[in-house]
Amino acid sequence: MEPRERRIQLLEHAARLFGDRGYYNTSISDIVSSADVARGTFYLYFPNKRKIFEELVDSLLLRLTSCIETVEVDGDARSPKDQLVDNLVRVFVLLCEERHMLSILLRGAVGLDQEIDDKLQDFYREILEAIESSLVLGQQMRLVRNVNARMTALAVLGAVKETLHGLLNTEYSLESEHEIRQHAVNIIDIFSVGVLLDGVTIP
Repeated sequence: MEPRERRIQLLEHAARLFGDRGYYNTSISDIVSSADVARGTFYLYFPNKRKIFEELVDSLLLRLTSCIETVEVDGDARSPKDQLVDNLVRVFVLLCEERHMLSILLRGAVGLDQEIDDKLQDFYREILEAIESSLVLGQQMRLVRNVNARMTALAVLGAVKETLHGLLNTEYSLESEHEIRQHAVNIIDIFSVGVLLDGVTIP
């Protein structure tokens, strides 16, 4: 097996074990046993368990950011709402396909390892800042009204995380992608038109 393939193999087995057992309850011995490699082989690629965990999180963040496309507003572009829904669908589909990593992000080592907690917090901070930047850009493009971008970003992130909690507890298949799209549409609708009937105001 080529070195690159061996590295990917270790990452895949580590992701599955971290997702199933949690970071704290997974050892290097568990990873090498699952991957059927010698312990020394592990150290050729990663100095410790924390490093392989960090690489998994960093890789997922990179793939998530690549899912997000800038909303276009020129005459030939699809509607901004449709583009936002597509972005969210791509994020949901990626995370559903990476179910073990999703489990790590939502249920990981919180409270058991400060450095790992910090890594997960860094991950969410980067996602939050990306959402906030998108909202600010939307305000500049006159697509988003003058709201507090940070507070709105927190609300969006919270809605997405809770939706992912629900998806994590269901069996995802390609046949159910239309359901994921409906989740995305519902989230975008809430933040684009709100929940009050047209013309209704709260005194």
